[in-house]
Amino acid sequence: MSLHKNTTERPPVRRSEADRPLTSRNTQTNRLYPSLPKTDRYDACVEDRSVEEKLRPASVFHPRTLLGENQSDSSAASSEARWKARILILEEQKQELLSINEKWAKEYRTMRQYYKEKVQDLKALLQRDYSQFEEEMCEAGEINTELYEKLKVKTLKDIKSPRTGDADVSSELLKAEKEAKELRVQNNTLTRRGQHQHEEIRRLNKALEDALQTSQPLEVSSETLHEIWKHQAEVYKEDFLKERSDREKLKGKYLDVEKKFRKVHSELRVLKSQVTRTPQPVHECSCRTRARSPTWDVRHINQHHMVLERR
Repeated sequence: MSLHKNTTERPPVRRSEADRPLTSRNTQTNRLYPSLPKTDRYDACVEDRSVEEKLRPASVFHPRTLLGENQSDSSAASSEARWKARILILEEQKQELLSINEKWAKEYRTMRQYYKEKVQDLKALLQRDYSQFEEEMCEAGEINTELYEKLKVKTLKDIKSPRTGDADVSSELLKAEKEAKELRVQNNTLTRRGQHQHEEIRRLNKALEDALQTSQPLEVSSETLHEIWKHQAEVYKEDFLKERSDREKLKGKYLDVEKKFRKVHSELRVLKSQVTRTPQPVHECSCRTRARSPTWDVRHINQHHMVLERR
């Protein structure tokens, strides 16, 4: 029995069974080759059309040929789907890159314009500062020239009239010495006055103690004694504050006079170094005495102040 004959002698398949979908059928299959052994690897489902229209020659529906065609069709379809997916992804990436490039180009143009304007502003500022610097340098040069000329004229005047300058310095020196003597006299007066005050205070304290000791204790109450001591303390305090303020004023005046004296003394030394002549013995002696001990009066005042505070 030939294969063609077997295929034509098979009964036709009903339309209702052919119309069923593959999932709805109970895995009922029709074999194309009944003479072959029963195996599920070469089963085929019947389509909607009739068997006569659907069936082909046996050589066409060979199992190996059918399997190869199915595999090739499925591989071609899957490869086509993969390529389409890759094409879509590449298109999306292309659109993203184009949008990013457009943003970068816009940002580049904006930054280029910004930095261009900034460079122009800096150039203008630099030019303005440079011109201002040149003007200031010219003004400073003119001022320095004027100062140099004035200093030169003053130096020439000082050289031409050294005796006049020396006489002025000598008069200032004598005046400073006179003020120092007056301050020393005032210091001695205040010192003696303070000593007298302390002696009077001691005498009054002693007299008060003697009176309190000789008198009866009942005659003087504690309140009276408290008031007496309070009044005496206030008197001491007023005397001490007054004496301290006088000493501070005197010390400040003496320091000012001492500064003036040192300044005049330094000017005198400069003039003596410029002009070679025999110095006056009185001025030289007084200057040397001041140079040896410039703060002897201040030390004397400080020592006296310490003695008074100890008392």
